[in-house]
Order: sequence, then C-alpha cells, then structure tokens
Amino acid sequence: MRALARVILCLVFSSMVLLSTPYAFVGRAGASPASTAKVDLTNDTLGIVIEAKDVPSFQAVRGLIQSNHIEITYSSEDTSILTISSKGLSSRMIDRIAQVPGVVSVSSERKVQALFTPDDPDRSLQWGLSVVNAYQAWDITQGNHSVVVAVLDTGIDWNHPDLAPNIWSDANGYHGYNYIADNHNPMDDNINSYDENGVWQANTYTYHGTHVAGILGAAINNGIGVAGMAQVRMMAVKVMNDSGEGTDAYVSSGIKYAVDNHANIITMSLGVDGMSVTLGNMIDYASSHGVVCVAASGNSGSSVVSYPAAYPKVIAVGAVDSSEHWATFSNYGQGLDVMAPGVSIFSTQAASGYQYLSGTSTAAPYVAGVAALMLTVNPALTPKQVGEIINLTATDLRTAGWDELTGWGIVNAFKAVEQVSNPMVTITKHPTTVAINGTFSITWMVTGGNPGVISSTYLRWGESPTALTGNSSTFTGQTWAVFTVDNIPSLPQNGTLYLQAYATVDNGSYQSDMLELPVQQPGANDLFTQFLRNISNFISEDLGWFNFLLILAAVIAIPLIVVAARPKKHRAPPAQPMVMNQYQPIAPARILPPPPPPPPRFETYIDLMGGDIMPNSVTVFEGTKVVFVNRTWAPPPGVMIRSGRVDQSGEHPDGIFQSGMLIAPGDYWSATFHRAGEYPYYITGVWKSGKVIVEKVRPREPTQGAA
Repeated sequence: MRALARVILCLVFSSMVLLSTPYAFVGRAGASPASTAKVDLTNDTLGIVIEAKDVPSFQAVRGLIQSNHIEITYSSEDTSILTISSKGLSSRMIDRIAQVPGVVSVSSERKVQALFTPDDPDRSLQWGLSVVNAYQAWDITQGNHSVVVAVLDTGIDWNHPDLAPNIWSDANGYHGYNYIADNHNPMDDNINSYDENGVWQANTYTYHGTHVAGILGAAINNGIGVAGMAQVRMMAVKVMNDSGEGTDAYVSSGIKYAVDNHANIITMSLGVDGMSVTLGNMIDYASSHGVVCVAASGNSGSSVVSYPAAYPKVIAVGAVDSSEHWATFSNYGQGLDVMAPGVSIFSTQAASGYQYLSGTSTAAPYVAGVAALMLTVNPALTPKQVGEIINLTATDLRTAGWDELTGWGIVNAFKAVEQVSNPMVTITKHPTTVAINGTFSITWMVTGGNPGVISSTYLRWGESPTALTGNSSTFTGQTWAVFTVDNIPSLPQNGTLYLQAYATVDNGSYQSDMLELPVQQPGANDLFTQFLRNISNFISEDLGWFNFLLILAAVIAIPLIVVAARPKKHRAPPAQPMVMNQYQPIAPARILPPPPPPPPRFETYIDLMGGDIMPNSVTVFEGTKVVFVNRTWAPPPGVMIRSGRVDQSGEHPDGIFQSGMLIAPGDYWSATFHRAGEYPYYITGVWKSGKVIVEKVRPREPTQGAA
C-alpha cells in the first residue's frame, strides 16, 4: 500500500506541475478573461439584465445563477436575455457572470413607462393629418401589406373594427407576442396609468398601445372611425403591463422578436429611465438587419432626449400642437430628429371606442407611418436612408436646418414619399469583407417612376473611388427591378474595393451611394487552441483549480485502488449443466407514457362600467380565465352574468355558465373557458350583451433568427 500511495502522490504532483506551466492552457498566463461582456451597473435598484449571444451561452449563465441560488426575475431563452435580483449579489459573483463565455453584457435593469400626457378633449378631430401633409402623400401611396410595423407597447386590441383589417398574423394565426405574460396573447389591457406628477391612476382606461396603433394604421375608407397614416400590417408586441410599465429587458426581447419575425419598422412610444446596454445592442441588431426604429423623445419637457429615442440609430420624435408650436412637455436637445402632432390626438380605444390622448407617444406613430409609406414605394431603402430623407424633407419651424428645440422640423409625409418615389439606385446585398484573390456577388435595386423604364443599369468597381476601372454587363428592365453580378474579383493584397451601381431611368441618370468593401486575408481559426482555452476558462472560473485537482486525484486513484484490492483468482469449479426448468420468466415492465403537458394558463379582464361592457367582445385561447370586474359601478338589484342571448322576446339562456349576484363596486366573477367556440352572454337587469370567442391553442413555434 505504501508503494500505491507513492504512485498516487507522484501522479498528483505531476498533474499540478503540468497544470501550472504556461503551456498547459494556451492564453491564460497573464491574460484577461476570454469573455468581453460589457458591465454597466450604474443603477441596480430594479435588478440586473444579462444578455447572452446564443442559447448555449444563455443556458450556461442561467446554470451558474441557479447553482448559486440567485433569484431569476425574467428569463427568455428565445432572445437569450434574463434578469436577476440584485439583492445580496456580490461583486465577485457579477465578475463570474460577466466572464462566462458568450455573455455580451451585464447591466442595470431600467424601468420603462408609456410616455403619456393628459389631453384636451375639445380639439378638432385628426388635425395632425393636414399638418404632416398625409393627404398629399396618399395621392402617391396609401401603404401596402407587404410592409410590417411592430408596435412595442401595451398590446393592441386587434378586435377593434378600425384596426382588424390591418393586423399582422404569423403562420399560426398569432398577432404578435406578450413578453409581460410570456404568451402569444398581446391583447391591450392598459386600464391604469400615471398622471403628469407620476401618481398612479386606477381605471383610466388608457389603452395606450391601441391608441398608437390607430394613429399608425387605422383602416382608411372603411366608413367608420379614423384614418391611419399607412395601410400596412401592424404586429402587436406587448412590452408594458396594464399600467404602461415594463423594463428594458422586455423591450429588448420585443425588438428581437420583431426583427426575427421580419418586421420592417419598429415604433416605440415609450421611454427608459437611462441608457441600457442591452437595449442599445438590440437597436444595433435591428439596424444591422435593415429594420427602421422610431421612438418618442419623452414627455418631461427637459433638454435630454429619452432612450431609446436617444440612440443614434433611432429616429427621435418630439411633439407639436395644432398651431405647429413646440409642445411644452416634449423633450428636446441633441439627438432629436423631427416633430409630429402630439397634443389632443384623436384615435382608437379598446372595445371599439375612440379617445383623445397627448404626448410624444402619439407623435412617434406619425413618423413610423411616414417611414412605412416610404418603404411601400421603395423597399430597398436602408434605415439610414429613411432617417436622412425624413430629416431633410421635414418642414422647418424655427430656423433653417436643425435646432435643438424642434430638430429638423415637422415630418412632411408628402415630400418624404415624393423623394423616394423618384428613381433611385440602391445596393441591397453585399458581403461585409472579401478575401484576397477571391470573388463575390453584389445585388442592387432600381426603383421609382410610375413605373420607370430602365434603358441601362450596370455596376463599376475599383481600388479608388475616383478610378472605378471594373465594369459589369449592362442590363435593362422596368422599375422595380433587382440585378445581381456574380464572380466580381477582389484584390491580390489587403486593401479596399469601391463599388457603385448606375442606372438610366426615363432618360435620367442615377447612381447609388459608394460602397466600400475591405479586402483582407482571413485569419486561421485554431480550434484546438480555442478548445484548450475553453477548458481553462471552465476550470479556473466555474469549477476552481482546487476542486479540479481533487477530482483528478480521485479519478486516478479509484481505478488503482480497485485493482490493488481485487482478490487473487481461484480456480472456478466445473460448470454445471443448465437445467431449463429452473428458468423463471419475468413479466415485462409496463412502460407508461408520460403525462400530457399542462394546458397554458392565460387570463384576461372584462370591465362592467355603468352597465357597459368593455370590451364587449374578447378573443382568447383555450384555458383562459376570463374575469368580469365591477370596479366602480353600483348595479341595481338582481344583476348577474348569464350565458346565452337576450332580445326583444326575452331571455334565452343556454345554461353553460351563470354568475352570482353583483351588488357592489369591487365585486368580480370569473370563468375559465377550456373549449374552442363562441360563448354569448348578457347582464341581467341592464340587458347588455357580450361574447367570448375562444380559439384553439396552437403549439408555440421556435423563433427563427434572421439570415
């Protein structure tokens, strides 16, 4: 046994020497951690947001957090974002989280609140359409359902008759996503709000997201209600709760959902109480995928534009009143782009209603609608081009050009759409870098005209912007048209290639912006070195060197001990013949199938106000609990909710459900609907009718990342 002990000690000592050498794990001696996560914990009162680059990284950091018994307050594997409680969290643990490979950022969780200011109900209806020259723009285009605008807000009442024709649906029939409840039911339930002093106000029935959706895309020429800026499809992404509150984690997840589900524009009538690393990264993600982002500048009347509007890749929108003057509540300053109507704006309310609201929240969807009209005319426009054209075609208010109070002026829908309806040449697809002595492809689009005749279009390239010596073949066609040139040669050494597309449309000459492509030799990808580095990171940062050595010693020692302790072999007795009647059959084990997964749990509310039902028609999924709430109404005697119909001939109950008596403010009654179908009901005593439409629950499809 002494010899065995010497062997074990030698092996342990050898492993320690091996692991302590600078060559045992390449890149660890004196190196910084492999992770490059950005840490910004300037405000941790709410919690901490952790952003991972992919699902494996998300699972790794979540496992570390769970193993240390840290409370997870929000988790979305689809978007690789989670939040944790900051209570009792040490700086050492934050460092460990930031050093997990694949973690992009660790930052303070920020509060999000709908930018709402009380309104004056005596204003003229939809005065804003004339101010932004919408009627003239509609002579060019009214929009098209090929353009999708994601409304990140409190949800949208997609049953509203003025919104239903322009609501987006995915392949499974869902209209968006609800990140507050983590389900596919982004219905607007915004019944509460905050006043201008930040005091919570119950039962204000704001329905913020539905109001924003009406400004953007209410159906036009349908004989009812209001006219929206653009007849496009609206994707409902619920990132704020029934009081118009959320966090940057919800908004960031909503942006990623919108991008991955092929939205063209994202409008955000909300503000975050400070810069958010995660939110900034998602804005970059949207812009890199060609998605235009629009946001409200804020309602505090301060000289600081709120986030996300303050990000350079977001179109920041302030508010003007009906006299085209700066609204005193509208934030201004560096980062402000344009203004739009934002005082006493008449638009849709849930349950087929309409109301006035004010704030930069109501200004942002005007600009999102203009962007949607522009993309209808020219879908090749980049987010940068959309923002630049909106700014340069705006109507000046105070001085020529930009000023800090009103930006570039009031958005001008007609001039912006007219600008992009003229012929344009836009390079739409290209690599980010090209290899030395390689080849690549370039795609461009020629748009404009009514339509336009393309007598020639071609591509040129070279090593200098003033010496484009390479030429492609010449093409012809009619706008819109897409052209591609393959097998373009790169350079024989590191450098930059310059490319530009040209077109002659209706006898006019046009050209694209100059494209600069870096040419460089790709670096070798040393997979073995990276493998060793990953092992080293795991041991040093997660497992610990002491624990690793203990495990290593045990792994080596156990087989040696087993071998040493094994008894000497003895001659086995002669084998006995098998007797078949000694065999006892064993009944096969009964394998039970796993139980079915529990049904999803949803909840929605119906308000009884003075005998009115709001909304009087709701669409829900199987398994939804519908709560009928009597918040302030003092009903007459004998009032109850009864399933069935009522007409001039009397009651026709069907016996499916019936509530007890509702006799005082604060009473409520609920019923859970498990089977798809349409369930009419009525309120006895006041004889008001409503219905609950129950749809089948479809399996949730995984979100597909954009290519």
